[in-house]
Amino acid sequence: MEPGNPKKKNDLVAWAHSKVPGLENLASFIRFLIERRLIALFMLAALVLLFFFWNYIKVIIVMVFFIAIGTVSMLYNRWIKVSLGVELIMVGLVVTSVSFGRLPGLVVGLVGLFLAEVLSERFTYSTFVSFIGIAVVGLAAPNIFHQADSITSTGIIMTIIYDAIIAPGYILLGSNAGRTALFIVTHIIFNIWAFSFIAPAVYGIVQLL
Repeated sequence: MEPGNPKKKNDLVAWAHSKVPGLENLASFIRFLIERRLIALFMLAALVLLFFFWNYIKVIIVMVFFIAIGTVSMLYNRWIKVSLGVELIMVGLVVTSVSFGRLPGLVVGLVGLFLAEVLSERFTYSTFVSFIGIAVVGLAAPNIFHQADSITSTGIIMTIIYDAIIAPGYILLGSNAGRTALFIVTHIIFNIWAFSFIAPAVYGIVQLL
């Protein structure tokens, strides 16, 4: 707008003070809603669902988030064939189990691991050993948290229990002892870090939802 052009200035002022179509008064607003009843009904239904079912929706959102993060965190195995214990499935599993119960936690852990192994093209019969470890962690995490009263301590304890379960299982099924040891060592180190720095913040956010 040119500083010295009064016509343009007046046009801008007129536009700024003009009524928004459909919102001039109550009658026009009702007519606006009726004309767009599908959008209005959808928004109303969404608000009702959020109001009455937020606790359930919240759990589903958190579960989907942790499944996605856990799956993505293991996709490097598709290209890197070294057995490293770097993954975020354990964090999602423990936080979900402690926050919402054993069943949601089991779903996060089992589905996340299943998708990660399939997408990484690493799914074998020995993978079922990891499923057993996931199941034990999902079932035991709430009890451990009740005793430890710390998401960090719970996560580290659960990681050690998980590795204690899967290590002999994989070796019995023919896995190389050196590769298994490398996985266990890196898995414990990574999860000590993850449960010390990532899990407390994530757990705190989940509790605020």
